[in-house]
Amino acid sequence: MRITGLNKTFDVDVNLVGSKSESNRVLMIGYYGGFKPRITNLSSSDDTTLLKDILDTISCPSYPQKITCSNAGTVLRFLATALSFRPGSWILTGSDRMMQRPVGDLVNALRNIGADIEYMGQEGFPPLKINGKTPVETLPETSVSVDISRSSQFASSILLAMPYVETRHGTSLRLDGDMSSVPYIDMTIDVMQKFGIDVHRDGREIFIKPSDYRDIEYTIESDWTCASYWYEIVAFSENGRARLRNLRLDSKQGDAVVAKWFEDFGVTTVQDGNDIIIEKNNSIIKKQVSFDFIDNPDLYPTIAATCAGLGVEGRFTGLRNLVHKESDRVAAMMSELSMIGTDRVCPPVFDSHNDHRIAMALAPLAMKIGAIEINNAEVVSKSYPNFWEEINYSHPDVSTSTI
Repeated sequence: MRITGLNKTFDVDVNLVGSKSESNRVLMIGYYGGFKPRITNLSSSDDTTLLKDILDTISCPSYPQKITCSNAGTVLRFLATALSFRPGSWILTGSDRMMQRPVGDLVNALRNIGADIEYMGQEGFPPLKINGKTPVETLPETSVSVDISRSSQFASSILLAMPYVETRHGTSLRLDGDMSSVPYIDMTIDVMQKFGIDVHRDGREIFIKPSDYRDIEYTIESDWTCASYWYEIVAFSENGRARLRNLRLDSKQGDAVVAKWFEDFGVTTVQDGNDIIIEKNNSIIKKQVSFDFIDNPDLYPTIAATCAGLGVEGRFTGLRNLVHKESDRVAAMMSELSMIGTDRVCPPVFDSHNDHRIAMALAPLAMKIGAIEINNAEVVSKSYPNFWEEINYSHPDVSTSTI
């Protein structure tokens, strides 16, 4: 895809897409609660659509034994717990990249509470063979622990299922290892509370009292990670302004911190009803910035590209888990951003590395460079299917065309 952009003033409205993380959690709650969630603004992302379709399939009597999760890490991790609690024999697999994404800490935690899971290939990685059991057979203990050093999704996967397990005195989940991406665990707790679960976290301990999921009407907030690409666009503008629909500054989504972080790049944020308005200001942009991505790893590609586009020196920490994402994101961004300012190719041809966040973070650089090309740009559908359409429709300074 070829992308051309001019650095002008603009004032646009952006609809964004429903939060993928929140949507996937609500779908799992409906599955465990035994009801079809009444959701407004469910994410249209590939990952959410895939999870919804799989849950619909395994809810039928003639469910398949082999389930393919593509490269959707959340889908595979959430299903690993769900299928451990469901009688039947299952093979849980995915793309070649999924086979390189670790799942051992989740499997260890599930095995410790009675799950029957085997590795069909390399130890600690998919594909998995799961011999499902009833919840009573699977979770005889009231205390569970899981190492979240590599992914907070391991904890969320088990946590979402715990109200499904019948215990008289409640259950607890202990978070072991390095505390990474904890805001995503807090999001899980917040959504569970809204669906009627008595759950709270105290440091590394999460306590759940006996309670059942309630069938309620629920509205998904727009996706703050997807909003970050519009922050980048505004940062690259002269006097750009964008209204981002259905977002709140007090959001439980951890990546809402992007509003604070982009103050360093001359972008201000104000709440206006149910929307936020982001605007380029005349403040002097810092020449050097520092960010810790331990809780917000998905923001790394956006921040790295913004620093490159503005000529800002960035010092980053908390990057260790980025190697386990859809691509090795640190290596991918270093490789692609190294082409900026060189004469090797004009316009530069960026590789998305089959990673939706890499593609979307690189796209706004057209506003600084003038024109770029991105290979496999359609990969954005994994989290933000209408990204290119939103840019074409909402932002007059950027045009895209498929080549």
